[in-house]
Amino acid sequence: MKKFISGSLAFLLLLAVFPFALVGCEKTDTESQTSEIEESSQTEESVPMIDISNDSAYTNVALNKTYTKSNLHPVDKPSYPDEDNKSMTDGIRPAKNVGYADKAFMGFSRSSADYNANGYSSITVDLGGIYYLDKFVASTASAKFISVGIDAPAYVWIYVSNDGKEWYRVGRTSHVDDPKLNSVESELKLESAVTAQYVEYRFCCNAGGWMFISEVEAFGIPAEKAVAYPEQNADVNILFVGNSTTYFFNIPDKLFSLAEAAGKNIDVTYCCGGGAFLHQYANASSELGKLFRTKLDLKDYDYVVLQDNGNADFEDSKPALDVLVPLIKQKGAEVLLYKRYSSNSDPSQRINSAYRHEVNYTKLAKEFNIDKVAPAADAFLICTEKYPQINLYHTDNSHHSNNGAYLIACVLAITYFDMDLTDNTYTAGLDEETANALKECAKIACEQGFDYPQDNK
Repeated sequence: MKKFISGSLAFLLLLAVFPFALVGCEKTDTESQTSEIEESSQTEESVPMIDISNDSAYTNVALNKTYTKSNLHPVDKPSYPDEDNKSMTDGIRPAKNVGYADKAFMGFSRSSADYNANGYSSITVDLGGIYYLDKFVASTASAKFISVGIDAPAYVWIYVSNDGKEWYRVGRTSHVDDPKLNSVESELKLESAVTAQYVEYRFCCNAGGWMFISEVEAFGIPAEKAVAYPEQNADVNILFVGNSTTYFFNIPDKLFSLAEAAGKNIDVTYCCGGGAFLHQYANASSELGKLFRTKLDLKDYDYVVLQDNGNADFEDSKPALDVLVPLIKQKGAEVLLYKRYSSNSDPSQRINSAYRHEVNYTKLAKEFNIDKVAPAADAFLICTEKYPQINLYHTDNSHHSNNGAYLIACVLAITYFDMDLTDNTYTAGLDEETANALKECAKIACEQGFDYPQDNK
């Protein structure tokens, strides 16, 4: 039996105006820029106000509805499949104290090509008709299973559509994780309802490499017709091209959140592959090359951020940029560089490794007249010296941690948008002291850089 979560407050539907902020996580070529679905001749004054949460028909309208999802991992034989391709809306949650192998769960992996390319995994529900919606819930496995790489998502972005073609971003869910329980519910409650036939849940990884989903829900009532969404165009659109050094712990989303807190309206799109080199994106016949060209045609970008593999040097990166830079400029976008940190698992070798990136990205910037190079490598070294108690690396001692991701996002914000982060309220869930220390190191890196030893120069 499904456990319904009833609303306790009355929420009003203002059909003409709905002031949502723009959020990250971009769709692939199947999604176009948000636009109005239906033209309405009604004036703002003539639009009725509708209270849906107290309506007797208010319920989980996603129950037993059909859905599609992004690829599971591995594609040929998923490790944790979707039982009967219907268990995500069947109303069944895992019983208390069952393990992660329970068939009520379906597993999304951060190692999947879909996740790498887009920065999220997704479930898209077809409600079978138009509904007014004001609450969305995703039930997922909790951090109870973090020892085997399973964690609750950092958050779930919610997108809605009246026709399955034009998508409107309504916000992201929030939750309180409890490792004593085997599942957690992440919820987004809107102040005003929207109409939709399709709801897409985009799951963004947290610390674990796997996200286990048991149920998605959408609460509302039937609607007589679809209502147009307001325009949702960003002032700045950015495409990130790279690998796990970009998508791990959702760095572009963190940049979006810093910008949002500063009152800046930006949008971010991922184009990443695990361990990818830029020369793979430059190759038009490769899968990543095709992905890059598809993403580049998706919208009009203001900036495209390039980040190469940790083993790449100037001789590897330059031929790739010889191809990529003209393609990007033909689309009217400016090329930016993200100077990656050292991924060497031996701390004693990280200065040498970071200096190699310093040489590479500095030469690339000069060769291609690129003005903005985000010095993430410098910020990592500065923070390690000033605040050695802050761990910038994940458990593999190679990828960045959530601390490291926040530091990088701060570096990007300062370098690309000249943001003053002193009073920025977004902390990525970090305590205020840690967030302030990371902001400080980002500022030093952007203004002064790291003083590499003479034997490295």
